[in-house]
Amino acid sequence: GEISASGGGVLVNPTGGVNVGFDGLYESIVATLVDDRAVLFLYSLMYSNHKFLNYVLSKSEPEVLLVPLLRLLYSSQHWQPNHKYMLLIVLLILSHDALYCANINTLTLNNLQGWFKDRTVGTITLGSLLVVILIRTIQTNLRIQDAFLNSNCLAILMNLAPHLSNVHPYAASKLVSLFEVLSKRHNLLVTRMQAAAAGEGKQPG
Repeated sequence: GEISASGGGVLVNPTGGVNVGFDGLYESIVATLVDDRAVLFLYSLMYSNHKFLNYVLSKSEPEVLLVPLLRLLYSSQHWQPNHKYMLLIVLLILSHDALYCANINTLTLNNLQGWFKDRTVGTITLGSLLVVILIRTIQTNLRIQDAFLNSNCLAILMNLAPHLSNVHPYAASKLVSLFEVLSKRHNLLVTRMQAAAAGEGKQPG
């Protein structure tokens, strides 16, 4: 079968193959984004079919897909690491597109009360929400020191950074908090390395 950008239905072409329209496929994926299996399917499509990826990036309402993805990441504490990686790679792929990153910083959300329980944020841009949940994921995983997970979160933040605007105060406070934590860890590491180097220098030849 072949996945194409045509309509929302399933068409049988003259060669006997099946053409699945992107519209219907996209809507089905959004409707079933409730666990890691749906994320794996989405990742497979975005990675292997550039036409589908371009279709996703061109959608005028990115929140339809991005909010369910962020909701999954928010509640993924008990997922297996490889399932979290897949979700983060989907977000990383999306963040490579500059127009997409710019667009999500102009869209506002008003009702997160059903699932976002950290604090009341009122109106927040989609970009700021992405920042908040990425940093929350990093801070949660610093204790278990999952370098791959944290590096992917940081890569998404780096892709998003040049396009940040209308930053919500809570997102700004999370960025400052993350900087403080990473600075302390960096300074501690430098101190340990200097102490180790000094200790080696004092050893008799």
